[in-house]
Amino acid sequence: MKAKFNNIKISGLSVVVPEKEINIYDEAQYYDNSVKKIDRMRKMVGFHKRRVCDYETTPSDLAYDAAKNLLEKMDIDVNSIDILLFVVQQPDYVNPACAYFLHNKLGLSKNCLAIDINQGCAGWVYGLFIASQMIESKTAKRILLLNGDTPSPTIDLSNRTTAPLFGDAGCATLIDYCEDNIESYYNIETQSSGFEALIDPYSGTRFRLKIQNNNDFKLMSELREKRYTTPNGVSVSPFSSFMDGMAVFDFTMNVVPQNIKELLAYSGFTQDNIDALCLHQANKQIVQTVGNVAGFDVEKVPYYAFEAYGNNTMCSIPTTITTLDTNISKEKLLCSGFGNGLVCASALLNMKGTKILDIKTFEKPSYVKTRDEYIKYWEKKFKGEV
Repeated sequence: MKAKFNNIKISGLSVVVPEKEINIYDEAQYYDNSVKKIDRMRKMVGFHKRRVCDYETTPSDLAYDAAKNLLEKMDIDVNSIDILLFVVQQPDYVNPACAYFLHNKLGLSKNCLAIDINQGCAGWVYGLFIASQMIESKTAKRILLLNGDTPSPTIDLSNRTTAPLFGDAGCATLIDYCEDNIESYYNIETQSSGFEALIDPYSGTRFRLKIQNNNDFKLMSELREKRYTTPNGVSVSPFSSFMDGMAVFDFTMNVVPQNIKELLAYSGFTQDNIDALCLHQANKQIVQTVGNVAGFDVEKVPYYAFEAYGNNTMCSIPTTITTLDTNISKEKLLCSGFGNGLVCASALLNMKGTKILDIKTFEKPSYVKTRDEYIKYWEKKFKGEV
């Protein structure tokens, strides 16, 4: 789907990352404790540092902190927000939507809609596209788009291909109707035949277990003890995310660059007109290769965000924008996110007037409970004691 929007401004952007930093040299066990192998991975793939949160921190907590930072720094009246969109793939609760939780914590108006969107690495561009449609239709004048993801606490640490890869982050984006003729262009392509190429097969109701059923409880215990060996010799848990590496690679190397070229043709711009190509930070090698195949000079395709913060999924494009050199104009940024679905979402954005805040270190909200506190709280709720 291709679309052009006018009179829509990205007014502000805030990115939050956890304080804890892991250096690739701290994870030598993934590389047979070989400094030579680590140096090679740094050079080829770009592994260096990533930020990770603790078990109590959720995607909504990171998004909340990013939102508070943005609203306070921009002095935004929360009653002016018409719609809250929260893009998340690991929600706090299956029911209700996390957007309601954030709506409450941020003190938004009762007239403000609150909507969850389940998206992965394309989630920021996808969210911008949906927000732009809502503003274009005159449903809203101001939308707060939140993204959050915390893959690190639940990742299979024994899987050496993914464990050193992912970081956690949250971001907030303020999108407004404006009288100025600010143009944006989108090209979103869905190849759902690759639905199983990136998937958490045991994560939802497709594989439903009853806790009260002893046989189900036994089955869950047995599955947790199982290990599968992938074709490239990696031992993984059934509860790991499954990735068909060849299918994902083929999609990334063929569909994504073509999607970007089609967006350029649709907008009437060329690679020379673009200030920077801000790609989902899958890893340095993928970012550079996609940029090259799409016809961009290497200096226009930044990958610093991956080296400094890891692959923080749907927040990686905002992180990339936030870490751009201050000398780079942001009048024409081409952003492209790609991942599970399979989906590629690209956008040509004018962010010259956007207030882009420095990356903020996450401050845990006071409402976050430890596991023991959470269990005790809900015990009292069920008993009617609070």
